[in-house]
Amino acid sequence: MKATRIFLCIALLGLWLADCSTSNKPASATGTAAPVADPLAAERAKSMQRVRAYIAGKENMRADSVFQNIQKLKTVTADRLLGVMDTWGKVLGVGCDHCHVPNEWASEVKPEKATTRQMYDLVKEINADLRKLDMDGISCYTCHRGEVHPARRVK
Repeated sequence: MKATRIFLCIALLGLWLADCSTSNKPASATGTAAPVADPLAAERAKSMQRVRAYIAGKENMRADSVFQNIQKLKTVTADRLLGVMDTWGKVLGVGCDHCHVPNEWASEVKPEKATTRQMYDLVKEINADLRKLDMDGISCYTCHRGEVHPARRVK
């Protein structure tokens, strides 16, 4: 079963890499993908500022001792957790309210929150398998590139 999972992960990664080489996205003069615009950065920054004010003095404490309902990244600092959330928002091109009910951060109402946890586990598992093969890891950006739903290759 585990060998099948590793094969599927590597096959999916190979398909994605093949898709990248034929992508229609614009490239910069250096041949790399153009930077993704982040229209929600200001919105996320305002939310982060409010949360940082709320946790003032607790920034260096473990996230699970500062926030409620932390199921992943429990041991990172509260401030680091906010940085991770901001990065995920940028990578997916979303604001905080995509996964969270504003000012009810612990709420489980939005299914996107559970999806994010599943994707976190998927990336972690793929990276563990890639390390065994002495290959570079992936991140959310590998597939999402500023989009909630990664682009699919259509033939």
